[in-house]
Amino acid sequence: MPALDSLTRVAEISLTVAQRAGSLALSTARQLAGMALDRRAEGRARSTTAPPPPPVRDEPASASPASRQAPPPPAPPAPAAPPADEAAPVPTPAAAAEPAAEQAPDHVDREAVLVAESADSGAEGGAGAQIRIAEPWNGYGKLTAKEVNDRLATESPEALAVARLYETLHRNRVTVLREIDRRLAAAGS
Repeated sequence: MPALDSLTRVAEISLTVAQRAGSLALSTARQLAGMALDRRAEGRARSTTAPPPPPVRDEPASASPASRQAPPPPAPPAPAAPPADEAAPVPTPAAAAEPAAEQAPDHVDREAVLVAESADSGAEGGAGAQIRIAEPWNGYGKLTAKEVNDRLATESPEALAVARLYETLHRNRVTVLREIDRRLAAAGS
């Protein structure tokens, strides 16, 4: 049964590697999504701050010094103050709270929104490694248990191990599995 043990060990190692690779992929995806959300939040914070100052224009050297030292245009006049006999309305606490409730603070996170789902062709069923065991010999799946047991007499221990693995994953016939185990035990002694 050493051949069966080695095949089982190879399958276990393959599954462990696939599981760790999937875990690493999920971890990486989470980190990238977090970084994208952080950048998006930073962009929103920048857009809500004061606009940047207008760019400074470089004047050509041929411009006269008088044109470079022209005074800036006058500031627009301030709005006139209301007459003293009209009292400004005093905001009530409820009225003052309404504008604050309408504006959401920039630091509040929003839940992630699914933009699109996609998968590579063949991966629609989910991520992860899949192990497929081919038939030990052509036509194996169509044979009866008696026909399989008769054929096992001429097979090597390696082929017996593959037949056992295939039979366990597909039809799982007790008589075939017992015969394979008996022949593997005889080959091991």
